[in-house]
Amino acid sequence: MHKTIDAVYEKGVIKPLESLGLAESQKIKVTIDTAEGIAASTRAMIKADPEVVRLVAENDEYLYDS
Repeated sequence: MHKTIDAVYEKGVIKPLESLGLAESQKIKVTIDTAEGIAASTRAMIKADPEVVRLVAENDEYLYDS
């Protein structure tokens, strides 16, 4: 079986964000493909100071009226 899932790495443990449907103690092979942050992925599209782009991309204040 080949399946791609989203997961988060916290305190030395990879935690899947969805159920994997695996048997307890089942051996698996893991390939790590780190997700690029939104600021890095839009860097070439927006001509601005990279720190300003990162701040806007990662701050909810700019996404929602508050």
